[in-house]
Amino acid sequence: MNKSKLAQFRSQLETVRSELFRNVERSNQNIREGETEKIADMSDDAARAFNRQVEGELGEQEWQKLKQVDAAIEKIDRNEFGTCNECEGQIPEARLAVVPYTEYCTHCLSELEEKKKIINSNELNPFQEN
Repeated sequence: MNKSKLAQFRSQLETVRSELFRNVERSNQNIREGETEKIADMSDDAARAFNRQVEGELGEQEWQKLKQVDAAIEKIDRNEFGTCNECEGQIPEARLAVVPYTEYCTHCLSELEEKKKIINSNELNPFQEN
C-alpha cells in the first residue's frame, strides 16, 4: 500500500479515535448528571439504572473499538497495516475503507464468527451434539 493511502487511513483512524473519546466523555457526563438527580419515584430510579447499564455496555464496546483503532495505527507505524491477524493475508482495501480498524479479512472473520456461534450454542445447551 502506498504512503498516501496509508496517510489517508491514519487520518480516518484518528477521526474515529477522536469520535470515540467524545462518545465516552458524553456517556460519562450523562452518568454524572444522572447520579446528581434526586428523584424518589421508583420508576424513575429503574429507568436511570437501565440507562446507566446501557451506557456502561456502550462504553465497553467503544473501549474495544478504541483498542482496535490504536492497534491499526500501530500497524501503520510498523508497516503492517492491512494484514489479517489470523491468516496474515492482505485485507482488501475496500474492506479497510469501510472498517479501517478491522483485524481480519472477511474469510477469517466469517470463520471466527461461526466458531463463536458454535461455542455460544454449546454453552446454552451443553448436551447438544454438533
